[in-house]
Amino acid sequence: STPAKIEALRLKALQLLQDEQYRYQLNLFPSASSNFPTAKVSDWQITGYHQVFGSVYDRIGFSTTLLRDLVIARIAHPKSKAATIRYLKNYLGIQLKKDTVYRLLDTLNKQNLTQIAYDFVSRYHPQGVSICFYDVTTLYFETPREDEFRQKGFSKDHRTDMPQILIGLFVDSNGYPFDIDWFEGKTFEGHTFSQAIDSIQNRYTFPQLTVVADAGMLSQDNLAYLEEKNIHYIVGARLKNLPILLTRQILSHPFERQVQFQTLFKRHRFIVDYSESRAKQDRKNRERTLIKLQKKLTQRLPIIKKSKYLKLEGKQKVVGIDEDQIIYDQKFDGLKGYYTNLKQKIAVTHIIDQYHQLWHVEKAFRMSKHDLRERPIYHSQPGRIKAPLLLCFVSLLVMKETETQLRKINCTLEKAIELLGKVGQGKVRVNNVMLAAESEVDILTQTILNLFVGH
Repeated sequence: STPAKIEALRLKALQLLQDEQYRYQLNLFPSASSNFPTAKVSDWQITGYHQVFGSVYDRIGFSTTLLRDLVIARIAHPKSKAATIRYLKNYLGIQLKKDTVYRLLDTLNKQNLTQIAYDFVSRYHPQGVSICFYDVTTLYFETPREDEFRQKGFSKDHRTDMPQILIGLFVDSNGYPFDIDWFEGKTFEGHTFSQAIDSIQNRYTFPQLTVVADAGMLSQDNLAYLEEKNIHYIVGARLKNLPILLTRQILSHPFERQVQFQTLFKRHRFIVDYSESRAKQDRKNRERTLIKLQKKLTQRLPIIKKSKYLKLEGKQKVVGIDEDQIIYDQKFDGLKGYYTNLKQKIAVTHIIDQYHQLWHVEKAFRMSKHDLRERPIYHSQPGRIKAPLLLCFVSLLVMKETETQLRKINCTLEKAIELLGKVGQGKVRVNNVMLAAESEVDILTQTILNLFVGH
């Protein structure tokens, strides 16, 4: 009906005639068939990411601003700001200037974004968020220079030579992040606890709240704070730091017959759980450490980091491996301690299961650092440091919700990102004929799109 469509049909007919001509006989001059014009793709844009991640972003309730495009780019192609701008232009058809991106990042408001995140997460908890998980990680910077915010301290990335900040994250029982905070680099992680809890208590409405945290948060001040606030807690316990009488009581328990031990310690429940798989891992880790130490001792290599398995003469001189320490540590293989103020009617297995859900926070940190490339960060101004962290926080929530929905069709987030990168639209030119074009999609890709688009 149009000259372009007529020309396209004519070219298709020529191609079919050519294919038919040599169906039953060989072409003596194969190069003759190569003169047929080939199609050229232009103005191609990936649309799959916006259809899926954009849909989830909107469903959560974040505002429809440039942040939406930056979140989608961060999930699909986590790179620097300059690389993100190029990616948006070359693959998503979005033209941006660096100044525009910086102006947007400067306007990001933590209170607004985390409130939207909490409101969305609360939809999965009709009675309110009753249990949350808290943990802290460190983020170091590519500079030796310190300031009031970026400071050297204990680094979970083993980069004590670089200044860092601490990042605290709250997730719900499904692993959805709903609040984030940051602290000066030299802050002890246990000292972030009460400040972080105060923040969410002042901003959100909870029913009777239970907070789950690892042993780094276990201090008398923190537990007294939670008692005062009438907050339940489940925290990890360091078994080797206990009073001698309690330690003897634990080690004398027959874990081979009864894998859980429970007693009262400072008026609250102290639980110890035994796992054979954990025992194997403890033995494996210790053996790996001992092999490295023995190798250094044999080759007389310098031992920079002191180990509890080294026998010292005086305070500095290393004289061998401490066999007594090895024998003592073996007694704790497979044991894990928990301390809680939950009432006796709450089953021990439930408490242990809840504590083990802390992996949700660890996974969130892993996704932020690796999948979303949270670092490196070269900024020095606190505002410019916090903005990319907020971008990663929003992206993390979008990824988590996308991941949850993809489980319905047994598809991973990584697979979806791969497939959606092939979904797009643009133009195809053959000779002087220009036609609109869109990608063909396979069954799984179409299933993914159906899952998100229009819902």
